[in-house]
Amino acid sequence: MLQTQLAKGVQLTTVQSHQFKTNQIIINFRAPLARETITQRSLLSNLLETSSRDYPDQRALANALAAMYGAAFGAGVSRKGPTHNLQLAITVANERYLATDQPLTNQAIQFLQRVILQPLAADGQFDQATFDRQKKNLEAAIMSVADDKQYYAAQQLNTALFADEPAQQVPSYGTVSDLAAISAQSLYDYYQMMIQNDQIDIIVTGDVDEAAILAQWQQAGFEDRLTGRPRPFYQHHNTNQYVEVSEQQTLSQAKLNLGYDLPVFYRGNHYYAALVFNELFGGSPLSKLFMNVREKASLAYYASSSLDTFRGVLKVQAGIDGKNHDQVLAIIAAQLSAIQAGDFTDDLVEQLKLGLINDFESSLDSQRTFAVQALIDDLTQQRVTDAEWLRQIQSVTREQIIAVAKMVTLNNGFFLSGVTA
Repeated sequence: MLQTQLAKGVQLTTVQSHQFKTNQIIINFRAPLARETITQRSLLSNLLETSSRDYPDQRALANALAAMYGAAFGAGVSRKGPTHNLQLAITVANERYLATDQPLTNQAIQFLQRVILQPLAADGQFDQATFDRQKKNLEAAIMSVADDKQYYAAQQLNTALFADEPAQQVPSYGTVSDLAAISAQSLYDYYQMMIQNDQIDIIVTGDVDEAAILAQWQQAGFEDRLTGRPRPFYQHHNTNQYVEVSEQQTLSQAKLNLGYDLPVFYRGNHYYAALVFNELFGGSPLSKLFMNVREKASLAYYASSSLDTFRGVLKVQAGIDGKNHDQVLAIIAAQLSAIQAGDFTDDLVEQLKLGLINDFESSLDSQRTFAVQALIDDLTQQRVTDAEWLRQIQSVTREQIIAVAKMVTLNNGFFLSGVTA
């Protein structure tokens, strides 16, 4: 791995690998999470993905990608703790494996630079017709989310779980109410601020000429960032009491979503033990939630848990028969209590560790894994080798798992129950 600062706050990371027959280039714009900019960034990613000065419509974009042996291009947004990311990526065949002299990797980087630095704009605003179309598309996409009842329930839980921080409540793709206030001019103004101020990570993975990659990105002319590095973690506020919000809709399967405070952060104290704990609690088919709530008691159509180690929370989601609400809440609590009391076997822990290790090793077959990890390493300013990760998982003890379980505090619940149409 070779890392070079192109400017203050602009880093190029080249991950040399002979494992893949494609090269992938990702550029990630990272900024502190702010309620007023989330929807702007989401709409901006849509615009940059579908148009630019040299590729004014999706047909022109498609033709350019086809000319690069069918390169794949996309953009999107995501949240990591207290940061928001806007990312563009292109994956192109490595010309070394093709019967061509066409410099595909060079062309892919050039394409990405044109899309990012030369948007479809004039007179201080984005092209109005393109802007209107993408604004309408984003509105429809946001509205459609409510049709996915589990996702809707998860978002409502977020609203309760992060009541003291509005930016943490908003989905990474934004809201319809915020979208309404955005104009072609105001979004272009924000785009210019993003280009100047966001922390930028450029990740290139594959069998590449590192010197040529560096020279090409140096020509992009990025300038020093005026703002400091965003914080990597958000500390959830533990209320130490359970509050549940309920809602009724026309649906056949009720949703019970629970939010817990768990002050364990990525690669911090208790992190590896927390990974094993989550597998034991609800993160795997061998977990207590799966085996006891879903299989033995038949109280849930599904029941699982997930960790968010960038915000210090644990979440449980379950699809249930609404009339079983109290029973399900009690049996979920019983599974956590059982772990806190050490009611699990060492053999099960070893199976869970093996599952984590298998998943980890399988992820190394994905080219994107290297890029994602490089972005997280830059955010947290720490790096762990594959061998160290495996060693840490293997060394987790039952006492450490119990200690993590005892740090878990139930704070919030959202119950979406059904009514007949």
